[in-house]
Amino acid sequence: MELTSSSVQSVMLHPVMQATVAGLFSWLSVTLGAAFIFTRREFSRKAMDCLLGAAGGMMLGAAFFGLLQPAMEMAGHAGRLGFLPVVFGLLLGAAFLLLLDRALPHLHLVQGTTEGISTSWRRSVLLVTAMALHHIPEGLAIGVGYGAAAAESAMSASIESLGMSTALVLTVSIMLQNLPEGMVVSTALRAEGYSAKKSFFYGMLSGVTAPIGAIPGALAAGVAAGILPIALAFAAGAMIYVVFEEVIPEANASGNGNAASVSCIFGVCLVMALTTLLG
Repeated sequence: MELTSSSVQSVMLHPVMQATVAGLFSWLSVTLGAAFIFTRREFSRKAMDCLLGAAGGMMLGAAFFGLLQPAMEMAGHAGRLGFLPVVFGLLLGAAFLLLLDRALPHLHLVQGTTEGISTSWRRSVLLVTAMALHHIPEGLAIGVGYGAAAAESAMSASIESLGMSTALVLTVSIMLQNLPEGMVVSTALRAEGYSAKKSFFYGMLSGVTAPIGAIPGALAAGVAAGILPIALAFAAGAMIYVVFEEVIPEANASGNGNAASVSCIFGVCLVMALTTLLG
């Protein structure tokens, strides 16, 4: 069957396709960050903690300005109790990541502690799964953003525009934060004694969960306009959980808490700027 230009355009504008492409760009940013391992063998611990802090700040900014804020605006049409679906989604997203955190074996990069079910996996695999855990809610957030933008038939024009700006802000913010995250995991693997090529490969592999997570996020958000506040808040809850459970403790584990905290604030400010510029 011959594909026409209109059918190709229709496929490319489908929210699942848009979310998949955005998720692949997110994975690409992880890959670019991991590629820094070819420039030098190691980076200072303070620099790595600042990068982690900045990534955590961008995750928080994306969660609040890119997900929770539009979720509250959508839910506001339901009256005084419109916040309840947002709260429910937020708690559900955090609970989802809590279960993953308890079930998925992973290793904290700096603290050296292992979490999840007992396993005989190699240390390198545990390091990769730790960072892969970070990228699951990021992929969900990207998917939910594009799914929300696609639910135009059940939303007003203002909310539709808000949905697309949300998707753009989330995509750019997550791509920026994934650069230091890819760099952190490849550097940690290099310090474990792996070659630069293997460190890069495993660092790149840690980002594969972003495009995978984007697909169910887009599908869930595109089901019905009524669940969009829940879907947006779910992704926000998952991201916030990761920041406070994984990113911030790692950034503070080496005694560089002040520098990491300042970097975290700069990360939030960057997402605020992106929200204004792209919104």
